[in-house]
Amino acid sequence: MLYHGTPTGGLNIIKANAKSHTTGKKVAYFSEDRCYALVCCRRRDENFVTMGPDNDGKQHYFERFPDQLRTLYSGRRGYLYLLESTDGLSCGKGHSWESEIDVPVYKCEVVEDVYHEILKEEQMGNIIIHRYSEIDPAEQKEVANVIKKEYQETASEEMRRFYIKHFSTLWD
Repeated sequence: MLYHGTPTGGLNIIKANAKSHTTGKKVAYFSEDRCYALVCCRRRDENFVTMGPDNDGKQHYFERFPDQLRTLYSGRRGYLYLLESTDGLSCGKGHSWESEIDVPVYKCEVVEDVYHEILKEEQMGNIIIHRYSEIDPAEQKEVANVIKKEYQETASEEMRRFYIKHFSTLWD
């Protein structure tokens, strides 16, 4: 089973309108990991994903500001669009799959509280969550200052607002 997560309901087709991390072409993205698709159920103005597979094959989520997971997902509805097959898709990075053409939806799962579902995935061992309070303070500061540099140099206006809201108190 492949998943496509989004905060947008009512889709019949997943459009190939995201930029591929491998080819740079426009693609529709899917994941083998339900927990990764859940993390994609966030608003566009919160396009901040700090997750990916590690050497153990599991997805690892790193909070980069206090209560990041709860802040981004608690009380939020999400939609997981499902595909049964990888036919016509190419394997991307990690556990992802890509399609250069729009893909019809097979089925949709409505998730009433994405945060609650992510915690269920954690309990099942499908995701390792590295909470902000558990991360070495030196690493916390290093990440915050990398974000500050991006804020100053390349961030879009939308991401600048996000960074100010969640990171400015953490900067040097």
